[in-house]
Amino acid sequence: MFTFPALNRANIWFVLVILTAISFTWSERLSSIGIILLVVHWVFDRKLIDKCLLLISSKTSAYQLSSRLSNTQRISIYLLIGFFLLHLIALIWSDYKIQGWQTIEVKLSFLILPLLFSTEHYLDKKKTELLLFIFSISCCLSFCYACIYSYLHYIDKGWILVLNRMSISEGIMHPGYYSNYFALALVFCIFQWLDIKNKISLKSIALIGIILFLSVAILMLISKTTILFLGCFGLFLLWLATSRIRNLLTRIFVFIISLFITILLAIQIPNIKYRINETFNDTAVIDTNVILDNSTGSRIAAWTTEWHLIKQNWLIGYGTGEANPQLKKQFIKEGYHNLANENMHTHNQILHTWLDLGIVGVVLLFLILFVSGYFLFTNKRPLGYWLVLLILFNISTDDMLEVQAGTVFFIFFLTLFLYQKDGNRYGIKYSS
Repeated sequence: MFTFPALNRANIWFVLVILTAISFTWSERLSSIGIILLVVHWVFDRKLIDKCLLLISSKTSAYQLSSRLSNTQRISIYLLIGFFLLHLIALIWSDYKIQGWQTIEVKLSFLILPLLFSTEHYLDKKKTELLLFIFSISCCLSFCYACIYSYLHYIDKGWILVLNRMSISEGIMHPGYYSNYFALALVFCIFQWLDIKNKISLKSIALIGIILFLSVAILMLISKTTILFLGCFGLFLLWLATSRIRNLLTRIFVFIISLFITILLAIQIPNIKYRINETFNDTAVIDTNVILDNSTGSRIAAWTTEWHLIKQNWLIGYGTGEANPQLKKQFIKEGYHNLANENMHTHNQILHTWLDLGIVGVVLLFLILFVSGYFLFTNKRPLGYWLVLLILFNISTDDMLEVQAGTVFFIFFLTLFLYQKDGNRYGIKYSS
């Protein structure tokens, strides 16, 4: 006879987290439903008052003992929520209130998710692995759907268009955002495969299959940011592969030679070679006639223009929601009429935050990443600190935290890793 898991808070919470995680790979809007359901689950709890007091009270109840947070975790909560509140405050001196409120809506994850996951968290190592494995499978299924969508819509125009990165991602979202999901899933699967330590099993075969599939998907979507991130991860794996060489100088020599050979082989892959050549061509001539399709050239033009704006008001910024309107006005002044007409946005979260919030916003943003990375590294949660690096790459080349597909995904997994309890060490019981 089949037995089903008991219907309790922990199991319901786990199902909602899984549904939210897999929703990212299908639609940037679906995740909102999962977050709302998690909020409802959080509110309808007889320990709601205890959960609220956990963050502000100095008293220690039985619930607080079982949900204890480290000082670093508490600091990260204050930083995340503070980043959201600063956006609210900066709305006061913004002249673009509609855009400002849209920014506030996207940034709600900075307020909601730290509260949810720091006060109620039922993941242990085993359930985390199951969650991420399901997420990885969802990535594969999602990409299959994306390819079928592209085939059905563009086969009459030829295979070149069917296999185009923009055509493939059209049914889901922009390939730059989409690629991040595959990057996180790929890093997770590789870590899982390395943990097996060369043992042949059904799990290892499945992981190899998923790794190959995700790698192909990433090469077809070919996001420059994702390739750079995975290049760093590849360096890490290459260094690990030389760990058996005891002599440090010999190890460094073998590492450099292996790196050189790997780079030579990688740049022969057609998609990578095309993106490299495209980058060089895009940066060959950058003038006021640059167009949006020139992804590298338009970014450089935007970053240069944004820096001119920042120098004029570096302390408090222009107000929440002002970054893109201010950039467009400056484009017109400087003669970048193509980019202004195409509504080119900032394409750099660091500069975007500086334009909106001033220097304090940028400091808060970096503190969030530093404190999170420090905690995840010192607590040996490798997927967590690789996620921090992925976020850093994305905010350096795009205004990733201004879109739901970026900010909700990143803050969801970041806070999930940050406030995860180690097993049942803090008294969490799945049957409670």
